[in-house]
Amino acid sequence: MSTSQPTPSTTPAPDASGIPFPAPATPSNGMGTAALIIGIVAFVGAFIPFINYGSGLLAIVGVVLGAIALTRKAKARRSALIGLIVSAVAVLLSIILAIAYTASFINAVDDSLGTAISAPAASDASSDDAADEAPAAGSDVGTRENPAPLGSVVELSSGGSPEYEVTLGASNLAANDIIAAENQFNDAPAAGFQYAMIPVTVTYKGTETGTPWIDVTVEFVSAAGTTHTTSDTLAVGPAPSMMDINDLYPDASGTGNVVIAIPTADAALGTWTVSTIFGDTYFFAAQ
Repeated sequence: MSTSQPTPSTTPAPDASGIPFPAPATPSNGMGTAALIIGIVAFVGAFIPFINYGSGLLAIVGVVLGAIALTRKAKARRSALIGLIVSAVAVLLSIILAIAYTASFINAVDDSLGTAISAPAASDASSDDAADEAPAAGSDVGTRENPAPLGSVVELSSGGSPEYEVTLGASNLAANDIIAAENQFNDAPAAGFQYAMIPVTVTYKGTETGTPWIDVTVEFVSAAGTTHTTSDTLAVGPAPSMMDINDLYPDASGTGNVVIAIPTADAALGTWTVSTIFGDTYFFAAQ
């Protein structure tokens, strides 16, 4: 007689109907799935202005859930790992884009508010006359329709912080003789044009260093609305020119001349303009 024992079968035992019971399902990881879903939602929200503040916090929750899910060894870990990675990326994107969007918003608000312009001091006039000449409080001084008087101080900002204070001195709208005498190689102005010259004083108000001839642009807008720049001609004016102002440290100042060929017609009705690369344009009277 055989004494061997039957080998146990690994096949699920059938029920009464003869159909085997299904094998047990692989245990799921609900916390890992939640981390993945949260990470995806936070990732999308990171690209939406202002919503990305909340998406960053949501992504942190996804990181925490993903990390906890990875420690649960008896559970599926793939979704937990993906959820952790997506949530971590969403945190970084939310921070970076929130900073970028906030900076853009601040710049837009700063541009809409404009820049304060100080009226020039009256040296030979009474206090009453000075009050009459000063720009009215709340008036839109510095626009083409209402240019600031020469001698005013305009504050140019960048990113909501002051970058330069600029003052335009007394201009000479008929400087042909001066330019001709300054350098024998200076070309005569084209027909219908004349040389104009103006001294520009800049004070750096930033925190590092500034290069005025790169950062600050001075131009002339004619009465007809055409814009004219220093690059229109190669005329050399009396020293120092604005390009002679070297780098300035905080609160340091420099003064240099700007020479531009402007239309002769209605020259006195034109305006000087001052601007920075990413800032607004401010207008000054021609003389």
